[in-house]
Amino acid sequence: MVNSTEKQFDIVLWGATGFTGQLVAEYLARNYGVGKDLRWAIAGRNASKLEDVRKGLESIEGRAASLPVLVGDSNDLGSLKSIAEQTKVICTTVGPYMEYGTLLVQACIEEGTDYCDLTGETPFIRRMIDAYEPQAVDGGCKIVHCCGFDSVPSDIGCWMVQDHSIQNEGAPCADVTFYAGKTRGGLSGGTVASMVGMIEKSVTDKSIRRTLGHPYALNPKGTWRGQDGSDQQNVRWDDDLQCWTGPFIMAGINTRVVRRTNALLGEQYGNDFSYREVMTFPKGWKGRARAEAMRVGLGAFVGMVALGPTRSLLKKTVLPAPGEGPTEEERESGYFNITFIGKGKKPNGESFEVKGHVYGDKDPGYAGTARMLAEAALCLALNRDDLPANYGILTPASAMGGVLLKRLRDAGMEFKVETLS
Repeated sequence: MVNSTEKQFDIVLWGATGFTGQLVAEYLARNYGVGKDLRWAIAGRNASKLEDVRKGLESIEGRAASLPVLVGDSNDLGSLKSIAEQTKVICTTVGPYMEYGTLLVQACIEEGTDYCDLTGETPFIRRMIDAYEPQAVDGGCKIVHCCGFDSVPSDIGCWMVQDHSIQNEGAPCADVTFYAGKTRGGLSGGTVASMVGMIEKSVTDKSIRRTLGHPYALNPKGTWRGQDGSDQQNVRWDDDLQCWTGPFIMAGINTRVVRRTNALLGEQYGNDFSYREVMTFPKGWKGRARAEAMRVGLGAFVGMVALGPTRSLLKKTVLPAPGEGPTEEERESGYFNITFIGKGKKPNGESFEVKGHVYGDKDPGYAGTARMLAEAALCLALNRDDLPANYGILTPASAMGGVLLKRLRDAGMEFKVETLS
């Protein structure tokens, strides 16, 4: 990596004029200011809109008047390299990443710049692994995807459970389940657009369809593969939490990220490690009915997106568009709860069970995601010497592990873990 003393900025926020990009900019200005302690800049393709963002930030932090503005084009490698060469880290909110992300990753690797994003697009990540993994490793770059609600709570939460198990029980959990609990808030317009785009492309592209359906789609080729199959699609009773469970819409990306983490960490979670994600519903017939309704609704959504006419109708009438989002009051009143149950055996053969909990006091798709992405970028920029010596196309846990966990706790997210038996 290029010596950090040669870099003018710690972080460049690419896509600062978008809805989520503005939230990240506001988070940085409000919590870290503008100046010597954090040297950062905003960047995008429209200078006028970037100036508007900068002016808006002045109401939060007066020194934002001096915040540098950089202009580039997602389709122009030269302009992206000129930005990347100036900073330690590029933090990007510009998606869908399959359309706008590839050249930025290339620019970062060629300029020795670390990178983090919000993507939940499994085919895009697979494409980056296949195209750039060797160069990123050789260049000492950390290219870290999925640094928002997908997939930081899953990846860092599972890492927390496994680290606790190894330290306290002498062995990792062989089986970990993620339970999505009570949540207020929704997926961002950008996330929805990415999901729709992937489903749309999978209709005609078999390789994308295979990638989306493969439980180990993101694992390095020729490395560990476990016994996990398809994500849960039906409704089941869960004895551990005494509740009904159904499909979780983000399992398709989160589970792949967690499994890649295990592979990149040299099977630290074990070569028999199994991981799944589900959504929880109350016990009783009403809870089961809600779970069935969710299952049917998700199936109908995928089916309608796969068909051109109904996809167009959804975009026009129902789905949030990129750049749209909830009010500040709605973002601040949101929250999410996640429970982890891990099970394993100690070296002496005795069984143990671990319970983890992750709680965020912001809307998961917007304010919560902005906080997670910003802290990931700060972790790469300010704590790099403390991070694991892993390079390449990484996951949040394999890139930052306990250092990011501490930053998120300090930033107000709750991560708890305990041994139950």
